[in-house]
Amino acid sequence: MRPRLIEYFNNLFHTDIFSYLIPDPAVVYAIMLGLGIIFLLKRCKATGLDTRHAAGIAIWGSVAALLGARLFYLVQNISYTYHHSEILFELNGATVSFGVYLGGITGIILYGVFYHISLWKYLDVVASVLGIGPMVGRFACFLNGCDYGTLSNLPWAVQFPKDSFTYSDHLYKGLISSADILSLPVHPVQLFCVLKGFILFVVFSILWKKDLFKPGVLFFLFWMSYAVFRFLIEFFRGDENRGWVGELSTGQFMSCSIFLVSLGFVAIKYKWKIIKEALNPKIDLLVT
Repeated sequence: MRPRLIEYFNNLFHTDIFSYLIPDPAVVYAIMLGLGIIFLLKRCKATGLDTRHAAGIAIWGSVAALLGARLFYLVQNISYTYHHSEILFELNGATVSFGVYLGGITGIILYGVFYHISLWKYLDVVASVLGIGPMVGRFACFLNGCDYGTLSNLPWAVQFPKDSFTYSDHLYKGLISSADILSLPVHPVQLFCVLKGFILFVVFSILWKKDLFKPGVLFFLFWMSYAVFRFLIEFFRGDENRGWVGELSTGQFMSCSIFLVSLGFVAIKYKWKIIKEALNPKIDLLVT
């Protein structure tokens, strides 16, 4: 997709500058990962947390996220994987964002178990920087042309060039002809996700600085917020092959699951607080 975008814009403006302005998706992912780790280390240091553990969490989480992204795709497409086992050895194969999240969280938990440390405060710092993922990473999706949106006539709708995923889908559905050079206008869902990431990054950076919640709660509040955003954005997705669970897309089903699990953890956290307060004689006297 990136070469087609470069060619299209260079021809449109009669220049070669877009060869340098439009980065490779791999570069975008590297920038995303680098920014996330830098912010994580800086904020852990500012909080007084051990930066060695912060670095370990970043490494374990990143590696597990990469593995989880690929594994989730293979499991989601288990039938195709079973009949085409060669895709197991594709180093640059398709991935799924929810695999990134689940894999990353698993890696962090394993690090905490291996080194016998409490992760709650570290997870709150993680929550403050997680918005960088979609804020930066979804630009790569835009460059790839994947995760495209439904048809739209709104001013911010975008068209993708020939041979892009969107163009091929519209051509297959008979919405355009092979003589057309662009797809029909669609919602820029990838950029919606970028905006979502920006909002989450700003809001949870502020909440982290204010330190309003019990350790660990901010992390689950992040995922509840993320799930709500993702559930709503899924209504604007046009790539119907992304998977479905009944009437819900895979993204909506996972969003519901993540929201409920996170809500459960928040409830448990504050239930424990209430129980501890009830057992505290001084607070008990104040209550009575």
